Amino acid sequence: MFRFLMPALLLLSGSALAQGFPLDSAWAAARRHYPLLRQQEATDRATALQLRNIRTGYLPQAEINGKATYQSDVVAIPIKLPNVSIPSIPKDQYNLTLDVRQLIYDGGATGGQRDLALARAQTERQRVEVDLHQLRQQVSQVYFNALIWDAHIAARKEMIAEVKQRRERLQAGVDNGTVLASQVDMLQAEALKAEQQLEEAVNGKQAALATLALLTGKSPADMEPLELPQPASTGNAPIQRPELALFRFQQDVLGSQAKLTETATRPKLSAFVQGGYGRPGLNMLSDKFDFYYMGGLRLQWTLWNWRYQHTERAALREQETGIQAQADAFDLQTRARLVQQQAEINTLQSAMAKDREIVSLRGKVKAVSAAQLDNGVMTVHDYLSDLYAETSAIIAGKTREIQFVYATIQYQVIKGY
Repeated sequence: MFRFLMPALLLLSGSALAQGFPLDSAWAAARRHYPLLRQQEATDRATALQLRNIRTGYLPQAEINGKATYQSDVVAIPIKLPNVSIPSIPKDQYNLTLDVRQLIYDGGATGGQRDLALARAQTERQRVEVDLHQLRQQVSQVYFNALIWDAHIAARKEMIAEVKQRRERLQAGVDNGTVLASQVDMLQAEALKAEQQLEEAVNGKQAALATLALLTGKSPADMEPLELPQPASTGNAPIQRPELALFRFQQDVLGSQAKLTETATRPKLSAFVQGGYGRPGLNMLSDKFDFYYMGGLRLQWTLWNWRYQHTERAALREQETGIQAQADAFDLQTRARLVQQQAEINTLQSAMAKDREIVSLRGKVKAVSAAQLDNGVMTVHDYLSDLYAETSAIIAGKTREIQFVYATIQYQVIKGY
């Protein structure tokens, strides 16, 4: 049974090793690896702590207060009665109290603080999403640059193989004395030049993969082979840019601030209990230290503060108007970019059909030239001109195909998808 299992396991491992690194995986890896993603987690933890502090506003509050004073005069009773000693209030007084307060109604201030904290946290999280969307564009650009270098590498390798084949055939003619050695040297020089171009393409791809590795946290070896995605749809889906959501959340923050400002003029009711020890106690005519306590309700209501809340709300409305203007301007710029991107897609799409025909025709011309070179009726120079024309057409066609896919994906990225 082991003999049958081993080939199956080798086949499965081989297919796993051959698995590529699609663009979606690059996006997901870059998002997971991006340091600012940890900022969202930190924001969530900080918000949870802030909300816990805000909730303590509904809990009883206790504090200890102490006071020691000396005053130049005190209240005195200007009456003297026979056989009656009227105590005098001491000029040095001491008090130590424990005060406990319980909020009953605060006009919605605590709830407003909670809503404001949540709105600010949502805004901070959305700022990270904006940065992540920009990272998405950067990853796409690097990924497609690597694909373009792949196209260069494949074309240069094919060209080098073609030149070496022609050189070997001409070398036989040189050995037989029917072909000049300079013709072979010319092919050798062009082969070396093509190898230089191949090295340039390989280095370009390695640089793109190194950049992609930094962005995704992956090893360059784990990103091979790259896969050309399918062209994205350019339908009429609405714009969903994270920047627009950020503008809305910023307006929500201002709205929460406005609601919190309104609570400042509402009445606030709380219960309190105070216990203390001092001289005098509640009996002001006693000059002895004594314990005392009192309890009751406390009402606080600001009736006039020079229209502070009205002015503050007006300022917040103006800020909200400014943010809406920024959102409208961003939406306009995004729509303009989409128009330009669609024009680029149309241009590439129309050119791709001609690229296929050009490659086919250049291939036919090169094939005839190669046959004529083998038969000795064409010079190496003319053959190389046709070979370079075919190679350039192949590279241009493949590059345009990759650019077309990138343009369609970029169209969706500009929309926010």
